[in-house]
Amino acid sequence: MKLRELRDYAENEINDINADVSLLVHDFTRSETLLSFEAGKKVVSASTIKTLILLAALKKVRDGELELNQTVVVPAKEILEDTRVFDRGVREYRLEELLTWMIITSDNTATNVLIELLGMDAVNAYCRKLKLESTVLERKMLDWDAVERGRNNYTSAVNQLTVFAALHRKAILTPALCDRALGILKRQRDYSMAFRYIADESFTAAHKTGGLDYLKHDSGLFYLDDKVYYFGCFVSQSMDDTDENPVSKRLIGRISRAVYEYFQEA
Repeated sequence: MKLRELRDYAENEINDINADVSLLVHDFTRSETLLSFEAGKKVVSASTIKTLILLAALKKVRDGELELNQTVVVPAKEILEDTRVFDRGVREYRLEELLTWMIITSDNTATNVLIELLGMDAVNAYCRKLKLESTVLERKMLDWDAVERGRNNYTSAVNQLTVFAALHRKAILTPALCDRALGILKRQRDYSMAFRYIADESFTAAHKTGGLDYLKHDSGLFYLDDKVYYFGCFVSQSMDDTDENPVSKRLIGRISRAVYEYFQEA
């Protein structure tokens, strides 16, 4: 697939869906942005904000304020019904384990415990340090009362590229902590979006998905042979859509597959 064909395909796919779409694809190998569609638009982040929580925690590790092996208590009142991890009665976990569950299964209980530990101000200060003008943490996970009061979590495709580019170039934290973060992000278990139509086991990614009833996102670094690229697709539909929201997931999957085919031939 040629670049012009890729751009035409992505544009047609976006125009065919009744949704707001932000798309950004950047080739690190050639330092070239291949696709950009409403990439600077501020969107509700859903769980893609968890990448910033991960990095804010690792900054505190770098600064000696936290340790990856330290014990963190998970209070019973913080355990949410949607957890698939914290239903065993265990109340103490290592910090690194909480960070891992927050990313690889997108566990909201782990996320809320980490927000309490770090403080929203620390996460937002780190976003400002990285000059992420559209990225902000204003509420805990599943706090719908906060949403009703007008508080939400936001990001943009451009901001997410900034974050993943810094990780890729080891321009933040320390090289070892960047590798730690990327190692966790590479273990993410949600294959329903960017990986939806790709069976190639050599194709890997350090990425984070996010979803609410009306939106689906996938954002991160993708690795194919000796090529590395950023893929970020953020899709928001009507708030009346179902929890599965298969239309958005399929759109992300189709565009991701087209980008994968382009890099196979590049």
